[in-house]
Amino acid sequence: MYNQLILWGVFVLPWFTLLLMKNEDIKRYMPVGLFAVFTSAIILEIGETVKWWVYHETAYPLQNISYLYGAIPVATMWIMKFLYRRFWLYVVCDFLLNLFYTYVFENYFLGSRDIIQFVNMTPFVDVLATSALGIVIYGFHAWQEDIFKR
Repeated sequence: MYNQLILWGVFVLPWFTLLLMKNEDIKRYMPVGLFAVFTSAIILEIGETVKWWVYHETAYPLQNISYLYGAIPVATMWIMKFLYRRFWLYVVCDFLLNLFYTYVFENYFLGSRDIIQFVNMTPFVDVLATSALGIVIYGFHAWQEDIFKR
């Protein structure tokens, strides 16, 4: 039961932080948040299929891990809000956040609760892959910025 509270909290609570973001910023950064969900979902599906990791528990009745729909899009939106147009600072901060998230939250916290287990991928390789995805996400947002210049 406690694991379900954690997983549902990771899904729901990040969305409340958007109450602190201006409506214009939410409209501006929502596409990149949704792109982050889409690309992360593909990677999660591949990872589960080839056993990079195994999820022993998800937020019932969801099939994917709940941070895919909560923490990932919201964190992406906040990171873009503060770090877009500062590419190298974005890369460094994204890497450090991925390092913390993977080692502390996923590997240690969720791993100790038997929610997730890395199998054929080390946490460090996951950090590198997630950071590479962060650069793709940054590129997507740069491409989308033309919409807001009109």
